[in-house]
Amino acid sequence: MAVKKIGELLVESGLISSEQLEEALKESQAGKGLRVGAVIVKKGFASEVDIAQTLSFQLNISFVDISSATVDPEAIKLVSERLAKKYLLVPLYLERKVLKVAMADPLNLNAIDDVRFSTGMEVRPCVATLSDVTGAISRYYHLNEPIEELIGDLKKDKLVEVIHEPDANRDISEQVRKSAAPPIIKMVDSIIIHGADNRASDIHIEPQERGVKLRIRVDGLMRETMQLPKWVQGPVTSRIKLMAKMDIAERRVSQDGRIKVRLGDKSLDLRVSTLPTQYGETVVMRILDPKAETHDLGSVGFLKDDLERVKDLIERPQGVVLVTGPTGSGKTSTLYAMISHIKKEEINIITIEDPIEYELKDVNQVAVNEKTGLTFSYTLRSVLRQDPDVILVGEMRDAETAIIAHQASLTGHLVFSTLHTNDAISSIIRLKNMGIPSYMIASALNGIVAQRLVRTICQNCKEEYSPGAEEIRRSGLKWTGRKLYRGAGCASCNGTGYSGRTGVFEVLPVNAGIRALISSDTPEHEIMAAALKAGMIQMHLDGLKKVAAGVTTLDELTRVIYLSKSVEDKGSVCASCAKPVPLGSEACPHCGRFLKDCGSCGKSRESDWIACPYCGVRFE
Repeated sequence: MAVKKIGELLVESGLISSEQLEEALKESQAGKGLRVGAVIVKKGFASEVDIAQTLSFQLNISFVDISSATVDPEAIKLVSERLAKKYLLVPLYLERKVLKVAMADPLNLNAIDDVRFSTGMEVRPCVATLSDVTGAISRYYHLNEPIEELIGDLKKDKLVEVIHEPDANRDISEQVRKSAAPPIIKMVDSIIIHGADNRASDIHIEPQERGVKLRIRVDGLMRETMQLPKWVQGPVTSRIKLMAKMDIAERRVSQDGRIKVRLGDKSLDLRVSTLPTQYGETVVMRILDPKAETHDLGSVGFLKDDLERVKDLIERPQGVVLVTGPTGSGKTSTLYAMISHIKKEEINIITIEDPIEYELKDVNQVAVNEKTGLTFSYTLRSVLRQDPDVILVGEMRDAETAIIAHQASLTGHLVFSTLHTNDAISSIIRLKNMGIPSYMIASALNGIVAQRLVRTICQNCKEEYSPGAEEIRRSGLKWTGRKLYRGAGCASCNGTGYSGRTGVFEVLPVNAGIRALISSDTPEHEIMAAALKAGMIQMHLDGLKKVAAGVTTLDELTRVIYLSKSVEDKGSVCASCAKPVPLGSEACPHCGRFLKDCGSCGKSRESDWIACPYCGVRFE
């Protein structure tokens, strides 16, 4: 009956003629084992897609392209391979108590009844092409075959052991049982190992129309690892969700989770985030090593003068020290280095973080939890009753937290925190906009450190070169007559020429003059002028000093810090000693080098020359 109904629908829709249907029926009934739809396609009367889309329209059920759809491995487990092959169907996903099933023959009521009986679920059919269904059955019921080829280049010689923490609300053993498909486990483990071995800070699994892109972020830049086929999207996403104790049935909203894993003798924390997109859920895993050694303050990247200024700020008994910069600029690492520098047995240090990224020995660390009401402001009030000497507040997210932190500093505590601002001076304006009184900012603030991270030149392939005119023009600075350095690219740096990162800083100590300007609501440019007069080195000049020292490159500095033409108005840098030079100076005040160039050919000149030896132009 179902075969006749399909044929009749195709005739009624005008896709095939009555004569073509009769011919297809005769061949199908002749005992060749072909269904009528397959015969129609074989004879060229219509294509598989035409048949499926016609049935979708006539029956008012959805058409699905299985090759680009997300197939849930938990749904696959509900229907046996025998049933799938017998009725040519593939379970797609389970939504509450309704099982969505792709069928080549959606009018086969016996198939729907058998699936409903075997699963105990309501069945909602959708139509797919016959070749799509048979191909999906082969893929999803035989996962062991292609996995080794797909992950060929990724390492599989380590074991990723998931460390399950006690949870009274969920049965971990049941989750582990459900996610125990060895091929998918091997693939996810290989992805995690690959990220950890390449010093990646993040692993991105991004679904696309006909595939899944795997990328990692190394030293702040994304790097594509490989393209995976579309069919692994569902199983891999579900495996990661189960590891992170997330709801695998929920695909319509973003979710967050956390995984603790052990790679050999190393334990890692993975912060997992999923986000529904056009082609499925993207998964991002942030890799954190809680046992990683925190940086010594001297190895963070501060120049000598700035390092002394920072030590002076953090060794005071009270006040607020802010570290500012965009996400991923190394603020947390700098704060941890500051805490490690002042840490000693005689003081009580408490940190409030979201989440705890690294473990600090002999420091009391608290993780906030917004869902349970353990917010920054609530936790900070509680911490003040714990007799602290030093408090680290992960971020001043709201006015309440900021005000409590400043009040705590005025009552004898040393407070460290972060803000998301572009530079040191704008942090003062941001605090005022958050509603903190100017007098309180002026009284509490010790200083502000603004920072970025730049990649450092690989020491294995470091080479000397002369910067070209275009490179100098893009940097917006006069930089002639000096050799610089870059990485040629080698195996150890993966051909990038860079390995590791260091900080570029702007340190603003708040002295008496700047306090007076802050409390009187002086405009930002006047505070900037006072800070420069007090010896603050702007971030771009700090970076140029590191370029001159061969730590990083001009290209990398201009990638991280926007150097507009207006930078020239703030002065330049001496090509000889790499120290900042005030606007309009004819000679460097530090080393005495004459700074003027030939206006005709651009070559550097000496102070006693009357004409340029390169182009012959006379100097006035």
